[in-house]
Amino acid sequence: MAAEESWGTWASLVETAVEMDGTGVCICDMEGAVRYVNRAFLRILGHDETAALFSGKITDLAGEFGEMLAAVQNSRDAVRKTFTVTLKSSAIRQLLCSASLQGNGDARAAVIMVRNLTAEMMGNSGDTWHAIIDNLEDGYYECDLRGNFTVVNNAMCRISEYDQDEFIGMNFSKWFTGEYSDAVYQRYNEVFKTGKPARLLNFTAVTKSGRKKKIELSIALIREADGKIKGFRGIVRDITDKNKMEMELLRARKLEAIGILAGGIAHDYNNVLTAILGNISLAKMEVNPENRSLMEVLNDAEVASLKAVELTRRLSTFARGGKPERRIIDYSESLKSIVDSVLRNYAGRHELVIKDRLWEVEVDEFQIGQVVTYILHNAMESMPVPGLIRITADNAVVEKEASHHEISLQPGNYVRISISDEGVGIPAESIQNIFDPYFTTKEMASGLGLATSYAIIKRHHGYIDVQSMEGKGSTFYVYLPVAH
Repeated sequence: MAAEESWGTWASLVETAVEMDGTGVCICDMEGAVRYVNRAFLRILGHDETAALFSGKITDLAGEFGEMLAAVQNSRDAVRKTFTVTLKSSAIRQLLCSASLQGNGDARAAVIMVRNLTAEMMGNSGDTWHAIIDNLEDGYYECDLRGNFTVVNNAMCRISEYDQDEFIGMNFSKWFTGEYSDAVYQRYNEVFKTGKPARLLNFTAVTKSGRKKKIELSIALIREADGKIKGFRGIVRDITDKNKMEMELLRARKLEAIGILAGGIAHDYNNVLTAILGNISLAKMEVNPENRSLMEVLNDAEVASLKAVELTRRLSTFARGGKPERRIIDYSESLKSIVDSVLRNYAGRHELVIKDRLWEVEVDEFQIGQVVTYILHNAMESMPVPGLIRITADNAVVEKEASHHEISLQPGNYVRISISDEGVGIPAESIQNIFDPYFTTKEMASGLGLATSYAIIKRHHGYIDVQSMEGKGSTFYVYLPVAH
C-alpha cells in the first residue's frame, strides 16, 4: 500500500474508533510532521479545533511530544506517559499520552493519543483545583507580581525539599542560583509585558539542603475576571536525572571514539618501545661499566622508556577495558590489602570501615584494584598537608532509578566503596569533566587515571561518581553490582 493511502486508511480507522469518547489522536511521520490530527487532539491542547487540517510538526502543538516520538522509535512496545502542559491560554493540563508505531518503510508512522486527565478528575470527583494540582507529577506554583510564592503543590515541595509552609511567601529569587536569578526575572518581566507564556530550559535551582537541580520552568499569567493581571503560575519539571543520562551518553560516545584511537596508538607504541628497550639492553651489555656517564644516559633512557610502557598499558586499559577476567569474590580482603599497601607510609591518618557480611561481587580483582589505588593516590595528592582519608565499604540497595548521592543508578544491589579526603576539592566548573580523557587539574598528570577508572567501572556495569566542595575535600563513590 502506498504511503499516502496508508495515512488516509489509518486516519479513517482511528477517527471512527475514538472520536466519540473524546480521545485526541495525532498521526505523524518519523520526523514529527503531522499527517492527521482530530478535533479532540486540538481541543485538548488548547488550539482551534476547526483547524483540523493542521500541517505543522507535532512539537508545535506541545514540545513534550518530541520526547514521546523519540521514546517510541527506540521501543518495540507502545509508550505511555503522563505529563503536564501549559496552554497558550495559561491553563494547566495534565495529559495521559500513549504512542505506538504502525506500518513500515515509507508508510511508517507514530500514532499518538491523549486524554485530558484534568477534565476527567474534575468531572468524576468534583475535587477542587488545589486537590487536582497536588496530584500532578510535575511541580505547580503560583506567585504574586513581586515573585512571592502563593500556591505550591506536593511535587514542588518534593523537588525543592521545602515544606509548603516554608515555600509560601518565599521569593522565587531565593530558589535560583545567582547566575540564573536575573535571567529568570527578565523572563517573568517579558511574560508580564507581552502576556505570552514562556518556557525556560536547563535552569539551576537550589534545594533547601543546598543541592543543585536542573529544571524546566514554564511561566504564564494569572488574570482576574476583568482581565487585570494578578500574578504568575507555571509548571516546574526536575530534569536533573535526564541531564545526567544525556551526559553519560555523551561521555560514553566520547570514550568509545577516543578509545579506538588510544588502542591503535598503544599497539604501535608498544612495538616501538619493545625495540627501544631491547636495543638499550644490548647497549648496556656492550658499554664499559667504567664509562659511567654513558651508562647513566642509557639508564635514564631505560627509565623513560619504562614510563612510556606504563603509559601505553594505561591507554590499552582505557581503550579495551583490559579484557577483564571476572571471578566471584568477597572484596573485603582485597580492599584491606590495597589500603594497607598504598597508605602504609602515608604521613596522615586513614580510617577503613568494612561492614559485616559484604555481598560478593563478580569482578576483575586487578582492575578494580587499579581504580581503588588511583583514587587513594589522588586523595593523598589533593591534600597540601596530610589529612584524614576515610574508606568505607558497605552494601547498598537501589530500589528505583533515582538520585543516590546525586547520581543515577539502575535498580539493584551493589557493594559501595566510598573514599573521602580533606583536600582542596574540585572546582565546580571542572567536576562534570573530571572523568573525561586527558582532562586534569594537575600540572604533572596524564589525565588518564580517572578516565581509565571510569572505563573499568562501566565495563563492570557499575558506577563511579564524585562529590566535592572547594576547600573541604572530595568523596569518590564506586558502585559494583552484586554477583548473581
